[in-house]
Amino acid sequence: MWPGLYLPLVDLTISSYHVLHVVAWFAFYYAGTTLTRSQPDLRRHWVWLVIGWAMCDTVGARVAFRWVNGGHSNGYFAAPLLAALFTGAYVVIRQIRAYPLLDAWAVAFSVAHVFEKAACLAAGCCFGQATTSPLGVALHLAYGDPTRVHPLPLYEMTLHLLTALGLGWLYARGFCRGRLVIILGLVFGVWRAMAELVRGGRGTSFLDGPFTWTQVACFLAITFSLSYLLARRGRDSAAGTSA
Repeated sequence: MWPGLYLPLVDLTISSYHVLHVVAWFAFYYAGTTLTRSQPDLRRHWVWLVIGWAMCDTVGARVAFRWVNGGHSNGYFAAPLLAALFTGAYVVIRQIRAYPLLDAWAVAFSVAHVFEKAACLAAGCCFGQATTSPLGVALHLAYGDPTRVHPLPLYEMTLHLLTALGLGWLYARGFCRGRLVIILGLVFGVWRAMAELVRGGRGTSFLDGPFTWTQVACFLAITFSLSYLLARRGRDSAAGTSA
């Protein structure tokens, strides 16, 4: 779609994907530090956390799943698993408050992924199935392929933007404190599982069944998130009654 960014002053073309990927990390850092500006004890940790998460992203997507699968196609899982382990270790070792940090992380994650999906759209990757729908876009027309496909990165950009706005509204008003990352898990799990239905090509099937590994992971995230929210609501109701 727009794979190269030409810099006329130096006569150099660089990858649009990599430029927007870097922008996404800056957006993540800026959103996180802005959200925690009134909490200096948390804000000062963001630079180290972002460095750690960036390393987990790189190792997870580029190395870990190459080792497991022999390919990059399923790198989606390794990065968040490594990031979760890193975050847990950092929180315990540095003895910082986990939930205020995770609330801000949930919003920053959604903000960053608006730019991350813009990177995918620019590169023409992660596209959807061929379609005759008016929503179809010829992402690879520059390469001589007129096939119209679902612009899946554009769909996901929109969903991440709506998620960021919704979580940001809750965060700004102090609603659902300590639960925003769980709400993100629920919302993200639902629409990410649905996005698989129009994704170009088919991901690796789970036990040769009708669902992909990605969808199964989403179902687990949905189940865990709903269970946690219901259990938390029950505890809050019980506490209110006893009070």
